[in-house]
This record gives sequence, C-alpha cells and structure tokens, in this order.
Amino acid sequence: MLFIIFARLSRRCRRKRRKEADAEVRSMQPKEINILSIMKDLVSVQSDTGTRQEERAAEKIAEYFESDAYFAAHPDHWGLCDTGDFLGRRVVWALKEGKSRKVLVLTGHYDAVETDCYGELKPLALDPDALREEMLRRKLGDERLQQELASGDWLPGRATADMKGGLAIGLYRLLTLPEDAETGVAFVAVCDEENVSAGMRGAVDVLLHLKERFGIDYLASLILEPQLPLAGKEFMLYNGSIGKVLPVIVAKGKLAHCGEPLKGLNAAHMIAEIAARIDMNTDLVTEDFGLSSAPPAVQQMCDLKTTYDVSLPSLAALCVNLLFLGGGQTTERAIQRLRTICEEAVASVMMKYESACAFAMQRGLLPEAEKLRGTPRVLLLSELEAMAAAKNDDFPAWKTAQAQLLREKIEQGELTLQNASIQYIQRVLECSGEEEPMVVIGIAPPYYPAVCNAYLPADGSDIAEKVRAVVEGSYHMQLSVIPYFTGIGDGSYMTCIAPAQERALLTNLMSLPASIYDIPFESAARLNAPVFYLGPRCRAIHQWCERVYLPDLVEIVPHIIDHILGLR
Repeated sequence: MLFIIFARLSRRCRRKRRKEADAEVRSMQPKEINILSIMKDLVSVQSDTGTRQEERAAEKIAEYFESDAYFAAHPDHWGLCDTGDFLGRRVVWALKEGKSRKVLVLTGHYDAVETDCYGELKPLALDPDALREEMLRRKLGDERLQQELASGDWLPGRATADMKGGLAIGLYRLLTLPEDAETGVAFVAVCDEENVSAGMRGAVDVLLHLKERFGIDYLASLILEPQLPLAGKEFMLYNGSIGKVLPVIVAKGKLAHCGEPLKGLNAAHMIAEIAARIDMNTDLVTEDFGLSSAPPAVQQMCDLKTTYDVSLPSLAALCVNLLFLGGGQTTERAIQRLRTICEEAVASVMMKYESACAFAMQRGLLPEAEKLRGTPRVLLLSELEAMAAAKNDDFPAWKTAQAQLLREKIEQGELTLQNASIQYIQRVLECSGEEEPMVVIGIAPPYYPAVCNAYLPADGSDIAEKVRAVVEGSYHMQLSVIPYFTGIGDGSYMTCIAPAQERALLTNLMSLPASIYDIPFESAARLNAPVFYLGPRCRAIHQWCERVYLPDLVEIVPHIIDHILGLR
C-alpha cells in the first residue's frame, strides 16, 4: 500500500514539475518541423547495418531531443542507452507521458542496408530529391517507376521506406504530442534490425525499465515498418511477426584418401543429401490463421577443410532458414522433423555406400574387413554436449573458455555468428572424443520467435478496429489485417507467452552461449502488450529503386496513430 501511495504521489509531483517547466521553456520551441523534413534528415546519415555507422544515426535522432524544449526541461525522459553492444550502438528512447498511465510505443530501426546496388547513383542514394530528379532525367527503370516518380507521390532513396520514413512518423508524433494528450508516447529507435536484431533484444529491457520507473502501462507497440506489397491488398495491418529458426547441421564423416574413398565416409555427401531433403521441403511449412510460411531454404553449405589435399572431407555443415507460424511447440516440432529428415538422409547415404562397397569387393578393390559398419547417429547439440561432459570433468570450464575465444573472434570480425556456431559444434565433437561418423543438429543465431496478438490475453482487437475506422471510414480503402508480418522483424522480441519453453530451447540447442547471443524472453513476457506492424506503403526495399508512398508517410499513417491516441 505504501508503494502504491508513493507511486501516485510521484506521478502527481512529476506532472506538477512538468507543467512548471513547460511554462518556463515555451520560448525555447525549435523551428517548425514536419515528417518529410525529418525523414530526409535521417536518410542523409549513412547507417549501414552491422557497422559503426549506425551510431551516427542514433546521434542524429538524439539531436532532436537535445534541441526540443520539452526534453530540455525533462532530461530524465530521454536517453541513449548502452546495452553492451560490441559496436557501441545504442538504443535511443524518449517518453512523453499523458494524463493517464497509458502509453503507446512507436518504434523502428535506424540501420539500413548498403548502397552499392545504386551503382553510378550511389552518391545520390541518401539525397531523395536529387536522386528522384536524376532517375527521371535518365529515364531509369520501368514505366511504372517513371510514372510514380513523376507523380510526386513517391520518393526514392535508401531507407526512405525501410525504415527512416517510419521513424520520422514516430519522432514527429512524439515531438508534437499535445500537452493535454490522454495517452502518452514512448519512442524507441534501435540498431541492427537488418542483421540479428541486437537493438531490439536490448531495447526490451529498456522498455521494461521505463514501465517500472515511470509507472506506465503500454497500450500497444507499433513497429513503423513499411508495408510489404501483397496482391489484391489495399492497406495492411500486421497482427504479429513470423518466426525464424536457423538450424545448423554438422556432419562428421570418416577421413580417407580419395583413392580409397570406401575406407571412409564423405561428410560432404552426407550434408548434401540432408540439404537436398530439406531445401524447399513443403512438409516443413507451417500454417496459422489461413497464412502459410515459405518453404525452408539452405542458406549456407560447405565442407570444413581449411586446405586442399587428396582426402575426403571429414566435416561439413549447413545452415537452414526455417520460417514458422503459430504458438506452442512449433519450433520443437520443426527440430524433431529435421532430425527425422537427417536420419532418413543418412540411411540413404549408407544404402548407396553399401551398394558401392558390394561393387568394389566383387572386384577386389575393398577388403571386407575395412568396410564401415553401422549407421551414423543423429544427435541434438545438447546430447553431444552431455557425451563430452561425461568424458571431461572440466567441460564447464572448457565451454566457458571456448565462448570467450569465439566472442573475441566475432568482435574482431574474424567470424560471423553462424560460422562461430559451426566452429563450436566442431570443437565439441573433438572434445567428445567420438570417432564414428555422426550428424549433430543445433541452432545458430538469429532466432526469431513467432508471435501473434491473437495468443495474448489482451489481443489488441480494439486497436485494429481503430485502424479500420480510419482506413475504411476516412480514406475508403479496404483494410486487411494480416496475422503475421512475414518479413522477419523486431516484433518477435516484444511479446512472449511461453518464456520457460523458449528459454529451454535456447539452452538445449543454441550453439552460442548467452554471453554472445541471448533473447530476453522473461522481460518480453512481462511487457506482453500487443504489437502491430503499421507503416507506409513502399516498393523495392533493399533495391536501388526503393521508394516510399508519400500520402501514407505524411497523412494516412499519422492520422491512424492520432486516432489510436484519441487526438482525432
């Protein structure tokens, strides 16, 4: 009870101080800003994902708060938060409280993909107006591109759509929020969304801290990502975010000279057979609320030989992009299905091996005593680690040392997270002392849980209806509420209905420790406000002709947000 009284008095005191401070700094209001000018300002700062350039974008956003009268008077209501990122990239946050405890989160990422694809136009990629003029002058692209640019309704440039346009919408709404607004706004801008979402994985704890520090309740989170075009859809609201798991599969064969291949087992053959059975396998497609995930795709496949010699590859690996929908045991079922596929693939390889051995023995090319016996096992990473731990009393210390070594190589740019995952499994195989062929299944970063508001206690249906009222009532377009955003995004980390289950998955299968890669499932479960993807329509994101639809940017999406906030 004392805490409740203190919290109420604290809020009253803050509101009183805010009114007094606002009266003192009204004369400090900056020059008039608008969404379009903010977007162009943000776009002008190159912020290639996975580089230190991203921090420049964070600092550019921070300049708006440094020069704003409200935040000059309330410096404790905004900040650049260091989340331990090894590139020094920070979460930018700012909060304007309303008269109630309710707060709407407006969020997005400030990193962007590279600009090399612009070719000769690369010097103009971050100058939308100059780029538009030059594209029109050179008559680049197809007829639709030329017509859209000439209309004045579309503006090209790197990150105009994905997603500094959306950030500009959120930043503008925060900066211009009326003093008497009933609902407050929290603005959060993050790095690394185009890579492994390090920014949002750090921002979840920032949002939770703000919730507890200021005594606020999150109404919902709007990720201001651009809409991905879908045939026959006029305007879209996404009600969740598709899941992605990146299984890493390492095959251990048996070394032999290529002149005597049947005395060994080719790991490259094993991994190729596994890849052929997984890639585009529609049995691994999941469905939920009438939406289907795309079939899996092998993203990376290689043997692990470091030099050339005339011997069979004894180790080979692949990474699989596996998208999934739905709550519950979806990821665990997918991993078990992959295990079955690997077992079937290994059995097929051994059938071929047995046939080749029979052929060779008939011709005196292979003594029967030197033929391999049995079928290679298929293990989960946790099972292999248990075998290694049983043979090594110092396995926990060994594992800690490996994590530190891998972290250093990742931070120095020598290894990607995916290659570090493969290397870790390779080292556990060595540590286990197992000499027989086998296949090991783990998970490499990034992992994106599937989330959908329909599975939350507060499903956000009232928010969806407010969006519909504006889209259909004011602009006479049909609104399509899509169960999942299928572009893979930060929304996966903003809610969690089964934190213990998700934590167990990472503990048992993630090939890198939490000191290198972690997801704040427990914090996300404490937020659990509905999360939507709502942004302007666009075309050709990540391409040289990326462009954003200006009527959505400056009018329609801001109108929707205002209606959710009760401003109009």
